[in-house]
Amino acid sequence: MKLDLTGLRIEVTDAIRIFTEKKIKKLDKFFDENTICHVTFTDKSKGKQRVDMRIEYKSRTYLAEENTDDLYSGIDALVEKIEGQLRRDKAASEKKRRTGIPNMEATEEETDEE
Repeated sequence: MKLDLTGLRIEVTDAIRIFTEKKIKKLDKFFDENTICHVTFTDKSKGKQRVDMRIEYKSRTYLAEENTDDLYSGIDALVEKIEGQLRRDKAASEKKRRTGIPNMEATEEETDEE
């Protein structure tokens, strides 16, 4: 997965870049290598930071944002949120697949009876 890091009113240091790359590797098993992950770090007032993550993959966009005092904990939370979205999508598609087959069998039985 390709990583695009942007800092608004904040400098993206090497330490932040390395930490983010390490955490994003956890998501590599879900996406192919051409997928781009956009991460934006924004410095807000009173010591708060905002971290946004956007991943576009196969006509689906995964978005997560976190307002935090610590960028590192914000990155961890974003990865967990994206993983949750991926699990929900997978469960929904599997449910569609499973429920679609019995419905087809039921309609075939009804047509056989007529």
